Amino acid sequence: MVRPRHCLENSTLVQVFPEGGSRQYASMRARIAARALAGLAACAASSVPAAFDMEAFRDPVDGRFDVSQWLLDRKGFLPVPIVITEPAIGYGGGLGLLFFHRNEQAAAEGRPTPPDISALAAFGTENGSKGAAAGHLGFSEDRRWRYAVGAGSASVNLTLYGDSGALPGGVPFNLDGTFGVADVRRRFGASDWWAGVRYVGAKLTARFGAGGEDLGFTPRDLAATSSGAGVIVEYDGRDSIFTPSKGVRFKIQALRFSEALGSDREFDHARGSLQGFFPVGANLVVGLRADAQAVNGDVPFYARPYIELRGIPLMRYQGNRTALAEMEGRLNLDGRWSAIAFAGAGRAAAHAGELGSAPTRTTFGVGGRYLLARALGLHAGLDVARGPEKTAIYLIVGSAWR
Repeated sequence: MVRPRHCLENSTLVQVFPEGGSRQYASMRARIAARALAGLAACAASSVPAAFDMEAFRDPVDGRFDVSQWLLDRKGFLPVPIVITEPAIGYGGGLGLLFFHRNEQAAAEGRPTPPDISALAAFGTENGSKGAAAGHLGFSEDRRWRYAVGAGSASVNLTLYGDSGALPGGVPFNLDGTFGVADVRRRFGASDWWAGVRYVGAKLTARFGAGGEDLGFTPRDLAATSSGAGVIVEYDGRDSIFTPSKGVRFKIQALRFSEALGSDREFDHARGSLQGFFPVGANLVVGLRADAQAVNGDVPFYARPYIELRGIPLMRYQGNRTALAEMEGRLNLDGRWSAIAFAGAGRAAAHAGELGSAPTRTTFGVGGRYLLARALGLHAGLDVARGPEKTAIYLIVGSAWR
């Protein structure tokens, strides 16, 4: 789905506009302002409200369609269509509403301090899955603290395939309930390092279709409350949080789910990920990604990690241990359009010692991107990916890697 992080106003994240980027952005804003002044009389005389002036969708650099001005200069709330193409739950859509709360003092001083963002969203898909959620992302005025909270409910129709796909045909099931998350992080000085604490909670009920009675699940397995907390450390040196062209991002997270926090089951979840984006010449960007997850303890079957690659449906290959790698190339064709090619491989196993000998699941695909918002470095487009069993189509806004 279209993640909220790509819809920001002119107090956009320093991560998006580093020191050099912010000067470039200031130059662009100056050009936009000059154009706005030149057309002020025409706008005032027009019977069409200025908010719907099509000039807001024209890039002052190349004159082509671009939503930078619309996203950066509009205040209040922004409706965002949600398009779902995940093969595990089918095609679908929904609507999100983003509300911007600007740091007026920082904006007046010309500091690129990010806005606070509140969001509401609802979705539905062709297989009957549906859900709704609300969340808020906030920053301290000096950008030393970052916090996020969210909650929602969903009823999702999925398929269980067992350890590393041990059930080839799969068993359909419904997962229904509520969930919440809270995340608070502090920045280390003026660096790109962040560290903090994270809480995740969910109260979920699983109901199986035909064949579920043979899996041996008890009522305790089918209805449980999970509540866990832990630490998260992140380095983010990318030039954009939307569609990076250079830089590295590293993140490690360790969570403990325990009865002391209200969880019915006790288990641990750890995850580490690394992403790197490297320009090759003037028109090619090569991206590399690695990701590993591990769980231990009394883990609910739906909370076990799975291979997350384009071309593989959610939960298709699960295990207590997963590891994957992916490579992507983005070739700039004309300054707006880009061609994408990617390939990945992953493994899932029930135990750590089995990961080295587990089957390798490979994917590959191609796609296209359009530079939708130059000022944000935001690209959007479609990918067609081939996995071990089927071909899938994905709508990508920003980066395919989260």
